[in-house]
Amino acid sequence: MTRHKRLASVALTLALMCCLACNEELGPLNGHSGFRGIIRFKNWPPPDSISDLRLVAFESFPTDSAQILITLLAGGGAAYPPIGAKFPLFADSLEYVFTTTTGTNLQVKNYAYIIVAQQYGPNILNDWKPAGVYSTTPDSFDPAPLRVLLHRVSPGIDINVDFHHLPPKPWR
Repeated sequence: MTRHKRLASVALTLALMCCLACNEELGPLNGHSGFRGIIRFKNWPPPDSISDLRLVAFESFPTDSAQILITLLAGGGAAYPPIGAKFPLFADSLEYVFTTTTGTNLQVKNYAYIIVAQQYGPNILNDWKPAGVYSTTPDSFDPAPLRVLLHRVSPGIDINVDFHHLPPKPWR
């Protein structure tokens, strides 16, 4: 094979490899990891029935509301917004960005159960219930798992919260 043919062959091979390997543009190598979306609210209850709201991502389904805080502190889940910040109550919708750099303990891993959790009473350890569940099945409470990818913020993790039609608790 002549030198020109070898050079052309190598150039063609490199061009094909680039075309086949690049199906999306390269992102930053130190970008944020997490997810974002919109939480839509309707049928708000009276103000005295909501002590707090949090977006919570659990690695596995909680079995007891008393274990939620312990699970979060042990790294088995993450809550947003960070402690000290609060969701604005009584809004129609809220855009959020939940990342590994937002002051939470969100990590690059699989999350099986993503909810909007409502604290409905004064006991921060026990008075929690799901108000909305991330699902890819419309009009259902079937939880959809989510993998937080390294250096990528996944869009479209939307949750609907209807306070007159709450999801079932996965715990007793």
